Amino acid sequence: MLDLNVRLVSILGVLTVIVLLGLTLDYLGKLQRPFRLGLWVALLGIAAGGLFTFMAVRPVGHFYGPVFSELKTAQKVVALTFDDGPYPPYTDQILDILKEARVPATFFVVGLNAQKYPDLLRRIVAEGHQVGNHTYHHLDLLKADSVAISKEVDSTNATIMDITGKGTLLVRPPHGFRDALVMEMMAERKLSVVEWSVASRDWTNPGVETIVDRTLSKVKNGAIILLHDGDGVEQAASRAQTVEATRRIIRELKAEGYTFVTVSEILKPED
Repeated sequence: MLDLNVRLVSILGVLTVIVLLGLTLDYLGKLQRPFRLGLWVALLGIAAGGLFTFMAVRPVGHFYGPVFSELKTAQKVVALTFDDGPYPPYTDQILDILKEARVPATFFVVGLNAQKYPDLLRRIVAEGHQVGNHTYHHLDLLKADSVAISKEVDSTNATIMDITGKGTLLVRPPHGFRDALVMEMMAERKLSVVEWSVASRDWTNPGVETIVDRTLSKVKNGAIILLHDGDGVEQAASRAQTVEATRRIIRELKAEGYTFVTVSEILKPED
């Protein structure tokens, strides 16, 4: 876990300077005895930059701070999560499927979309599902400063509270991207950062069969499944494939003996 409250872009900037310096020294024939120190410094800088970036976008791991992506358990439980909504008619259709199957889910909502469709957000809560924060404009937080991050998160929390009368303790950064500052700001707000262990890339609309197969092939006990009922703030792409895939995923996992729970339930420590 990296505790230094430093932005990823700043780290990469320093490493870029180190790499360029190392390559320059090697090119000029400096520090080549007894081995090419400049070249090795450059290579280590490139490797370090790759590591820092990889850990910022990887949905599992606690390099920048604690995140929740799955539960290690012997119980056959999974959590369905949906990002980027509310987005009619797809959120409505997914809610219909969940209601019919008596399955709870967790919806990480975009604040702007919740403001546009407050009745949909109220329905999510009224039907027993959990709501999490997915920022107000679906902003890549790695590209935002502390003021922008605060506005994105706090505005969404306020919107959820105003519309539903309930707050949330869950947040999922857009794309799952985070660095030390992002994690520190979430910790200050006592928000649990939730990632995922199963992703089908359903947002690319690869086909219902592909979404189902990619999901089922990765599911195991305690999995957190990532799906999308929305399309960022653009709300242009169809989510019809995700709707049908959700129906089939629920049917197949139930047949395998899995029970569906919300994220908060799956994160409870086992007794």
